[in-house]
Amino acid sequence: MFSRPLQSLLDDAVELVLSEPIFVGFVVFILLFVFFGYLFVRRTVMGMREGFDEGYRGK
Repeated sequence: MFSRPLQSLLDDAVELVLSEPIFVGFVVFILLFVFFGYLFVRRTVMGMREGFDEGYRGK
């Protein structure tokens, strides 16, 4: 019942990737940039929190 719309959606996605590789590459680059930016900010905030905790405990 649902196989036809799903197959059509997948066909459209494959067609987009094959017809617009620069656009797809740009989208992948943006997603990777956001992901690594999140990891960088998370690491910075966690390190800052750890420093505050050590300072509070008097180490």
